[in-house]
Amino acid sequence: MRTLDIKDGMIASVLVADELASTQDGSLDIVVRLRDGRRFGLTLFTLDHVRRQLDQALSFVTPGMLVVKHFSDEAILDAVRSAIRHDIERLGVLQPPIEQ
Repeated sequence: MRTLDIKDGMIASVLVADELASTQDGSLDIVVRLRDGRRFGLTLFTLDHVRRQLDQALSFVTPGMLVVKHFSDEAILDAVRSAIRHDIERLGVLQPPIEQ
């Protein structure tokens, strides 16, 4: 895992689980930490991933789908900013607080 320290508006950081992703899979899990301390889990998908899913089924449904052209820091941050603008509370999965 790696962290993108963004310090942008409501966003404090983005934790990227890129060791779990493969370029062939086309999905990437991230955790967005907001400045207020809340954390939301999100999954990003490439369009190729969605196409592969639709090659095998008539539909592909996933809550809060975020689609990116490719997995780059720029695309990840753009998707996170878009999720913030579109109400991340509805798109992401609220993570439990970290006990210290």
